[in-house]
Amino acid sequence: MSKPALGIDLGTSSIKICLLDEQGLTIGVATQRYPTHSPHERWMEQDPQDWLTAFTKAMAELAGLHAKSLASLGSICLTSAAHIGVLLDAEDRPLRRALLWSDQRSTDQVKELLQAEEEIYAISANRPSPSWTLPHFLWVKEREPELYAQVRRVCFSKDYLLHWLTGLWVTDPATAVSSMLYDCKGHAWSSRLLSYLDMTPNQLPRIMDSCAVVGTLLPEMATLLGLPNGVAVVNGSLDSATETYGSGARKAGDVVIRIGTAGGIHKLSEKPMQIRSLLTYPFPLDALWYSQAGTNAAGSAIGWATEQQGFSLDETGFAQFDELAARAPAGCEGLLFHPYLNGERTPYWNASLRGTYSGLSFLHKRSHMARSVLEGVCFSLKDALLALMKEDEIPPHIMVVGGGAKDRLLMEILSSVLNTTLLLAPGIDSAYGCARIGQLSLNDPTSLAMLDTVQSSSVVPCKEWVEVYAHAFVQYAKRSDTLVRMYS
Repeated sequence: MSKPALGIDLGTSSIKICLLDEQGLTIGVATQRYPTHSPHERWMEQDPQDWLTAFTKAMAELAGLHAKSLASLGSICLTSAAHIGVLLDAEDRPLRRALLWSDQRSTDQVKELLQAEEEIYAISANRPSPSWTLPHFLWVKEREPELYAQVRRVCFSKDYLLHWLTGLWVTDPATAVSSMLYDCKGHAWSSRLLSYLDMTPNQLPRIMDSCAVVGTLLPEMATLLGLPNGVAVVNGSLDSATETYGSGARKAGDVVIRIGTAGGIHKLSEKPMQIRSLLTYPFPLDALWYSQAGTNAAGSAIGWATEQQGFSLDETGFAQFDELAARAPAGCEGLLFHPYLNGERTPYWNASLRGTYSGLSFLHKRSHMARSVLEGVCFSLKDALLALMKEDEIPPHIMVVGGGAKDRLLMEILSSVLNTTLLLAPGIDSAYGCARIGQLSLNDPTSLAMLDTVQSSSVVPCKEWVEVYAHAFVQYAKRSDTLVRMYS
């Protein structure tokens, strides 16, 4: 019989904890934000201690509301954003703040790595860009040599929290791949890639399956968090993997869109897709992979625009922003917004790209400015999707998960831009997905293939908007090419 389960998502801007009951239904959620430091343009860093503080606060909040369920807790499973490495000294203390996937400072190091692109791609199944951990660490090695000389161990954000809970150094295959230090064919740390950093495999965590029970909660952690002794800790995976799993994706060809801080479109496959503009990782189910076409700024671009329009960054503020945007017509009468506020990933992989409004005239009002941001985010998602498939291959139904699925106007625009029906499941996220992985793994890892019933609503394309957006996307793509040339 299943027991209650916790899923812990160490996200880009906050930690989220999801508590499931014995049947796998969500009964409680707690979140806590932590700061991101940006001392220079394109720098994005976080202090690992802030992750632990936020986790402790979120657990206290959850315990205050669901003490009875937590008293019979069976498992804890973890997930996190990708590419966030932590450099540790001889006492296992972080030597500096961790660089996030959104940190774009390592462009020079990427240029160096691209000289060996064929070899690196053959080993890691991915192409170097400023989002990956290898160039992040290479930047530290070259720019902060005295600090780098003190490095004795390396882990990744999820692993840092897992170690705090269990005392063990363990990671999963997808997180290992996200470091660009993993040999996808050899299923082990790559000595060749580690040679760029003057590191050896024994400085990195042990790699175990996503569904593996790696250990149990330390007694002192159980006491601190108010949890029972002996709670199993399950390894987990990247947030994109657990959220895709939570959506019900189980077979090759399944496509899921996730919209949070960034936007991601994931397609499952039996083997890594050989498309270099994609990110490719192992999926929690055996023998499956998923490729991600990612856009850097989705929810973050909308949040930026909401704040610039003078609204608060909460449900009320976002609703007011959408109300303003809804006053403008589809296509915004020629106004286009490119959401490249921090460079862009698929399909351009250009860290220098910057956002623009174009086509602006005296005709345009605040409502146009607001709606064009929503449309620009949807155009950037379509731009990314077309790296995964041709336009005539877009499925008739696509599941959308994550916080962005709550935004009805955004979803209506996206459905019309893609000209496909969207199945919306905003309650399905990374924290839920990893909690479910932990719960099923504790019973029998083979049950991970079980298809959960996902509650969703649907949005269909607006016929009047489809043609407008088809034309506007052509203009969007042309101006994207112009921006790429401008910022190259």
